[in-house]
Amino acid sequence: MQLLRIILLTLLIGSLVGLGLLGPWGIITGASIAGLVVLIWYNAATDFVLNRIGARRLTEASASNSIQRMFLGDAYKLVQAAGLPRNAFYIVDTPLPIAFSIGSARSGGRVVVTTGLFRVLSRLEISAVIGHELGHIKAGERLATAMEISLSILFSATGLRAVTRVLSFGLLNPAEPTITRMSLRSLGPDTRADAFAVSLCKDVSILASALNKLERGVRSAHWDVMEGVPAIAKLAVVNPRHALVGAHTPEESPMAHRVAEIRRLVLPKAA
Repeated sequence: MQLLRIILLTLLIGSLVGLGLLGPWGIITGASIAGLVVLIWYNAATDFVLNRIGARRLTEASASNSIQRMFLGDAYKLVQAAGLPRNAFYIVDTPLPIAFSIGSARSGGRVVVTTGLFRVLSRLEISAVIGHELGHIKAGERLATAMEISLSILFSATGLRAVTRVLSFGLLNPAEPTITRMSLRSLGPDTRADAFAVSLCKDVSILASALNKLERGVRSAHWDVMEGVPAIAKLAVVNPRHALVGAHTPEESPMAHRVAEIRRLVLPKAA
C-alpha cells in the first residue's frame, strides 16, 4: 500500500509539473519521467540505505566469529522453512539491539541485524526475531521499506520533513502516534509477523522472551549510528517508542499487548 501511495503521488506531481510547463501534452511527459524516477529510486534505495547505516553483507567468509556463522546457518534454515528465496543478511556494528527487514519475497528480502542483538538475546531468541522479519517479507510489508527509509534520511539531512508532509498530504510521511496516544491498531503487522515467527520456531515462550529483552535493551541503548535514520525506529522488531510507553505507562504497554497475543497462540500438536 505504501509503495502504491508513493507511485501515485509521484505520478501526480510529475503530471502537474508537466501540465504547468508544457500544457496538456506535458501530462504524459511528466508522468513518464516521474515513473522513471520511481523505478530508479526503487532499485537504488536499498543499497543507499545499507551504505548509509554502515551495514555489511554477512556471509560465511565475512562473518567475524563462530557466533555469526552459527547465526547464518540458523537463518538460512528459517528462510528455507518459510518457503522464501535465499535472503541476504546484513550486520551493523552498534550496541543497539535491533533487527529490521527490507525488500520483497520475490526479489529476495534483506534482513539487517546489529551486533547488539547477539549480546542481548540467546541463539533461539535471535532465530525467533529473524522469523518475525521473514514474516514481514513474506507478507509483502517490506516492499517499499528502503524507499521510506531513504526519504527519512533525506528529510532529516535537509530539514524538509515538515514541508514534504504538508505537500504530500501525509502520504509519504504519515504522522506517527504520540507516546500518550498510542494506538494498538498500529501493532497489526507486528502481531501477524509474531505469529509467523512462532509457527517457524514452534515455541511461543521464546519469542515472548526475546521481545521483553529487546524492549529493555532498546530503552537503555543509544541510537548512535541510527540517529539520522528515524524511520528505522518504526521498522525495528521492537519500536523504541513502544518501549517508552511500557516504561511510562505499563498498563498501556504495546509490548504487553503483543506478548499477550503471542501467548494466546495455540500451536498444532505433532501427530
